[in-house]
Amino acid sequence: MDKATSQDETYMTTPELIKAHGYIPETHHIWTEDDYCLNVHRIPSPNRVPIKTDSITNTDTVINNICEDSNLSSSSDCHHDVLKTLRSSNANSKLPILVNHGLLSSSADWVLLGPHKALAYVLCDNGFDVWLANARGNTYSKSHKHYSTKDKEFWDFSFHEIGYYDLPAMIDYILKKTGYSELYYIGHSQGTTTFYIMLSERPEYNSKIKGMISLAPIAFISNQTSPLIKYVVHFIDLLQWSSNFFNFYEWLPYNKLQATLFSTLVRNAPCSVTKGICHYWFFLVAGFGSDQLDESMLPLIFGHFPAGGAMRQFIHFGQLVMSGHFRQFDYGAKMNLNRYGSIQPLKYNLERIKVPIAIFYSDNDHLTHDTDIQKLVNKLPNVIEVKKIPYEKFNHIDYLWGRDAKTLLYNQIIMMLKKF
Repeated sequence: MDKATSQDETYMTTPELIKAHGYIPETHHIWTEDDYCLNVHRIPSPNRVPIKTDSITNTDTVINNICEDSNLSSSSDCHHDVLKTLRSSNANSKLPILVNHGLLSSSADWVLLGPHKALAYVLCDNGFDVWLANARGNTYSKSHKHYSTKDKEFWDFSFHEIGYYDLPAMIDYILKKTGYSELYYIGHSQGTTTFYIMLSERPEYNSKIKGMISLAPIAFISNQTSPLIKYVVHFIDLLQWSSNFFNFYEWLPYNKLQATLFSTLVRNAPCSVTKGICHYWFFLVAGFGSDQLDESMLPLIFGHFPAGGAMRQFIHFGQLVMSGHFRQFDYGAKMNLNRYGSIQPLKYNLERIKVPIAIFYSDNDHLTHDTDIQKLVNKLPNVIEVKKIPYEKFNHIDYLWGRDAKTLLYNQIIMMLKKF
């Protein structure tokens, strides 16, 4: 990657990155049932009929104009009919695909590898209409109808609410916008967790998903091997108490000053310091020994990651590690009884998930383990494929930024999507 280009991209938003990489970006604002506003970024397939070449496409305006010109503006079916016509006008167009990030990530992480290398672009190049999620609380989804990010109430969520509210809102919006009745879904890490939660709690969404690809799936994680997490989980109760006592509800939020400091430090530090940051910031959690992360990308990565999240998300994951169960947030016996009718949190019913699922995992991923993967596979009723990444050093972040991710994984994803 050219050094000047990389430095410029450090400070770009996801739509700016997409445009700089030669693709057409769109930004869509999606409201959830509980009043969060999510910014979802779209990269329309180049095989589709172009509607407008602006960096932010207003599809509704164009379709409304078509309806008016056809004297059908009063018809409630016009919007759907026009979309259906546009969709069928090109035989190469494929179902839309929603790609969802993990904890502390954002839509940017799917494009940082650059044109024809990053997963979002590989999908787009293969004819898919790509939608990049941004869960509540991250860089791009920090708006609420009633609360600001300074309010405790804004951060009153874990990944349960992301699965229960955010994903259904995105899916309904995408299907309405495109005129399709179903879509594909790809999730990485927490992006898999929230998908399992959605279908466990709202099984009616099974009919809206053609197929799901789980990258480094997180549900049962009691056997995870990260030394940092193994240590920290023993202080989960203290962390929760401290969060409430000190009114500290957001964790590792993105801000431009922080991104600039991290990027400048990594760019100008001696090689040994750069390696130290790489190893102990990423590898301590993701998995040691991988050579897939190009160190020249670190300034760019730190310009977009971490993208922030709620403290409750971290606490909830810690509870899963300690309990060995895949279940809802543990509020304590008294509050659990009020919320769940039981002193223990309710387990997610994975048997309700009927969607065909393909699972990709790797040996060097500290957050997943063969035993936990097998437990998940045994619980899910329709796993059609379980694939181990054919490189023993591949770790948790290599799914996003691995130099050989396209060869080792992304091409396999394209092949798998054809099987659904």
